[in-house]
Amino acid sequence: MDLAQLFNKYGSDKDINGYSGLYYTLFYNLRFNPVDLLEIGIGTMIPNVCSSMVGYGLGDYKPGASLRAWRDFFQNGQIIGVDVQPDTQFSEDRIQTFLCDSTDEKKVNDFTISVDRSFDIIIDDGSHWHEHQLLTLKNFFPCLKENGIYVIEDIPPNSPLSQNPFLIQKIVGKCPFFFSGVKNNLCVIYKNPIHSDFESRKI
Repeated sequence: MDLAQLFNKYGSDKDINGYSGLYYTLFYNLRFNPVDLLEIGIGTMIPNVCSSMVGYGLGDYKPGASLRAWRDFFQNGQIIGVDVQPDTQFSEDRIQTFLCDSTDEKKVNDFTISVDRSFDIIIDDGSHWHEHQLLTLKNFFPCLKENGIYVIEDIPPNSPLSQNPFLIQKIVGKCPFFFSGVKNNLCVIYKNPIHSDFESRKI
């Protein structure tokens, strides 16, 4: 199955949100590598809590849909998910989950010590509030390996992140990033600084 089919198989909303094509393009050449992937936000089914999947998951959705899709796509990968809701916790082949508030620096530090690894790919699909997305980026970007890819999902066009990308640049420095999407955008950050004269040449 391709990535879009895997998202749909497990009930994730990533394909219907239009993310499959970009993810497939970004990760196609990595699919047989032993990648370490972290996804923030596992997809709670508790109603009326932040980022609940009630009404958004497909078919027989259960928490961890996209983790299972990533596990099947990255056939030699290790997949880790973190969330704040207790119903998101489970363990399956090559999948581990942890309770962790991505906006809390101490809890993130405790988590990174416990897993004792850095990541090739980090995907923030947790809280979609821009304040939380920025705190999550600040806390987790140091956990990304050099040449790794960090993705922030679900950034609406009127978000301060897309209206003022300097908010992201303040955290990632000279690492290049771009937005993609026509509705809820993705922000893709590549952890490999470039030494561009673009800013100094602007008039």
